[in-house]
Amino acid sequence: MKTAGIVVMMTKFLSRYPDGAAGIALVLLRLACAWIAFLVIARLPFSQFSPNTSTVVSGAFALALVLGFGTRIVAFVHAAAAIATAFISGSDSALTMIARACGCAALGLLGPGAYSIDALVFGRHVIRLEPRGPGRASDA
Repeated sequence: MKTAGIVVMMTKFLSRYPDGAAGIALVLLRLACAWIAFLVIARLPFSQFSPNTSTVVSGAFALALVLGFGTRIVAFVHAAAAIATAFISGSDSALTMIARACGCAALGLLGPGAYSIDALVFGRHVIRLEPRGPGRASDA
């Protein structure tokens, strides 16, 4: 007597670009992290450069997150910047900065989703393999 087993398949989102509800959730997470990136990185002191350098850098990080360009790298750099800002400024509570860093680290681990520039560049590609007959093998 055989019993039917249950097969559970877990989807690996790390190497895929989810769409639908999960893709929209990642867009919202990117928007939230972009807003936090703009606020956090703008407070970092870039005293050796011009006064507007921190605003330009924070704007570039926020734009990259909103568009989904280099999302994983930018999110991890932003998480490190949030922790650095907590140590430099000391004005926010440690729990707030940990929450900011964890949100950006989660975005870095999950990836940008299907609605991003990264998905257009590195996303799903269709490769069609045409069957070759024995007479067409020498055409290659």
